Amino acid sequence: MRNVPGITMFEPAEIDDLQSCFDTILERRGVARSSVEAEAIARALILAYKRGVVDRHELIRLADIAVDGQPPGS
Repeated sequence: MRNVPGITMFEPAEIDDLQSCFDTILERRGVARSSVEAEAIARALILAYKRGVVDRHELIRLADIAVDGQPPGS
């Protein structure tokens, strides 16, 4: 991830990783890409990544918590 003042730029591999996490969550939840829930998931993934979380499972877990208040199965 590169930072330009006022802008965060993701490398192509980072976008691929985040997209994969996003797709996994949407598929598991049966959520449409254009839904409000999908926007919340995307926001949570990006915020967690920008804070330094890079582990795929942890990104997914944190996105679930951000949307639901708890991880699935809790």
